[in-house]
Amino acid sequence: MSVLEVYSDGSGEERVGRPGGWAFAIVRDDAVLATGQGHAAQTTCLVMELEAARAALAAVVRRGWHRGHEVVLISDSSIALDIAAGRFFPKPPRYAALCRALREVTLRSGATTRWVRAHSGDRWNEHVDALSRAARTCPPRALT
Repeated sequence: MSVLEVYSDGSGEERVGRPGGWAFAIVRDDAVLATGQGHAAQTTCLVMELEAARAALAAVVRRGWHRGHEVVLISDSSIALDIAAGRFFPKPPRYAALCRALREVTLRSGATTRWVRAHSGDRWNEHVDALSRAARTCPPRALT
C-alpha cells in the first residue's frame, strides 16, 4: 500500500482578529498531487492550523485517495494533530465545530498523524509554511 503524506500548516499573528492563512500539500513518492490554500481576514493561528488539516484531509476524501493508500497527516502543530487523533479537544466553544469537523474527516480518511519540528528543513513542511504565509498576506485565487 502506498503512502499519501498530507502536509498542512497555518499562519497567523499572535493576537486575535488578524489576517491568517492556511495551506496543504498532498504528496506521494515525493511528488505533489494537490495543494490548497485559504485566507481569513480576522482569525487566529490555531484556527488556521485546524482549517489547514481539515481541508487537506477533506481533499483526500473528496478525491477518494484514502482508498488503497495509507494516509498520514503531517504538521508542526501538535495541537492540530492531537485533535485529529482524538487525544485532545479544546474547551473554548469557538473551536468546537472546527475540531469536530477535523476529527470526523480524520476518521473518514483513516489518517494517522506525524509531528515535524517547524523550520527544521523538512522540505514539504517548509513548502506549506511558505504557502500559508503567502495566503495570509495575499489571499489565493484558486485551489489546485
